[in-house]
Amino acid sequence: MGILIVKIKYMKSLFLEFCLLACISLICVSCSESVKLAGNEFLIEGVISDVEDEVVIYLFRLDGNTGSTMATDTLRNGRFIFKGEAESNPELLTVMPRGDGFPSMMLSVWVAPRTKVEIKGKGKLHPVWEVKSTIPFQKEENLFTHNSREILAEMARISTEREELMQKMMANPSGDEAPAYRKIIDSLSMITRNSLSVKLTYAHIDIMEKTPVSPVWLDKMKGASVSLKTASADADNKDELRKKVESLYSKMSEDDKSTPIGYEITANIFPPPIVGVGDDMADADFFDMDGNIKHLSDYSGKYLLLDFWSRGCGPCIAALPEMREISETYRDNLIIISISLDAEATWKEAMAKHDMPWINIRDPKSMGGLAANYGVMGIPNYVMISPENVIIDKWMGFGTGYLQRKVSENIK
Repeated sequence: MGILIVKIKYMKSLFLEFCLLACISLICVSCSESVKLAGNEFLIEGVISDVEDEVVIYLFRLDGNTGSTMATDTLRNGRFIFKGEAESNPELLTVMPRGDGFPSMMLSVWVAPRTKVEIKGKGKLHPVWEVKSTIPFQKEENLFTHNSREILAEMARISTEREELMQKMMANPSGDEAPAYRKIIDSLSMITRNSLSVKLTYAHIDIMEKTPVSPVWLDKMKGASVSLKTASADADNKDELRKKVESLYSKMSEDDKSTPIGYEITANIFPPPIVGVGDDMADADFFDMDGNIKHLSDYSGKYLLLDFWSRGCGPCIAALPEMREISETYRDNLIIISISLDAEATWKEAMAKHDMPWINIRDPKSMGGLAANYGVMGIPNYVMISPENVIIDKWMGFGTGYLQRKVSENIK
């Protein structure tokens, strides 16, 4: 699911650390005493066996294609508990333990005002821990989980193995064993992408063909569209998979398709042309803070640095101080344009919190909009455009000093 959107193999080492930058307030307690719920409050209680105490459990709030850490609790006597407030009725959250042997995967948990959720599990295969509540969407979520337990177990095993190899390789990146580790990691990634992901999608399709479109259904449809998009041409049954996914797509109403997740599903199934270095820039309709329509062409004549970002993306936020320096250093010949992939309310909250003294606009189609035209697979994602509106560079990710170096290399 960044989706932070970060590559899965870096999820544990980067996503969890940076998500803390977007942490919001939530009450955590470490016992299962009775708690009264009022207003929009919810309660999540977990009872887990065959897992050592002191494991940290993370609770994430989804924010488009990324997520922010709501809270953490430490497993004690096999128990953890969270109490917080739902932003919608109901709302999808995710749970993820952090520790050796846990896969870089998420457990979907639906919460609602004045509702208690129980999580019961055994061992470190947390994506199939049992989630119980009276929320209909959770019951629907459980149908998908129960129909794919064996596939999820294999994906978890490979995820854990890949993570262990990544840690060994990063501990000694120039060692003699590093190339062998990289080869195995790439092989495991290919198995997940071309075989297990397709099998998981088929398991979900079995249910989606028999159930009406709902928020849970759309979430699984998004996963199916990503599986179709990322699988290699020689992946298992890809042609048959396309037929089934396109058939399911026909079940979506025009209103479904005209939502951020709908736009993304459409872009994954029917990818738009992707512009690259040397091509003329792609453009679209955006909105500024006052709701006015804007275009990239409005700022032609100087170098443009496009910054695809989200409030819930830790590295995006970490890059802001360096972007402020770049904005000042190159103020005479460079315009920074930050393109938010968040919902309007979330974007405006972020703008009120962070100092971003440059052009800020929002793409209402999120990852299914201009990001798809530029081939954005993860954020932060940057595009440099010449004063003649030609793309001169594209890159993803943030590391201290790297952004400044890339900009200086491209401005003549």
